[in-house]
Amino acid sequence: MKPTINAPVEAAAAALATAATSPMTATGEETLTLVWDLARIAHHLGELTAAARDRWAAWGTVTPHLRQAEVLVADATRCLSHAAGTYAFNATRPDPAIVPLAATDTARPAA
Repeated sequence: MKPTINAPVEAAAAALATAATSPMTATGEETLTLVWDLARIAHHLGELTAAARDRWAAWGTVTPHLRQAEVLVADATRCLSHAAGTYAFNATRPDPAIVPLAATDTARPAA
């Protein structure tokens, strides 16, 4: 029997492999699946971070960094899940008030 710690890693690796093979010209449905997969990867990253924090609890200088990583991963998971859910909701509603952004208006914010 495999150790349970590997299950999230294997699931995340499978989702990432699927995401990596998705063409940039993917359909909305394929992109939606990709975003859900990214949310799942982030969730598994949070689980692994929590496991590492639990194992290194005695290292007082390490665990605060892992706690912060957990918070960041939780935010990423939530944002990706909300983005996918919002897209899925809006894509099934033929509401003319909801206009998709033009490709030129979707630039990423400056770092």
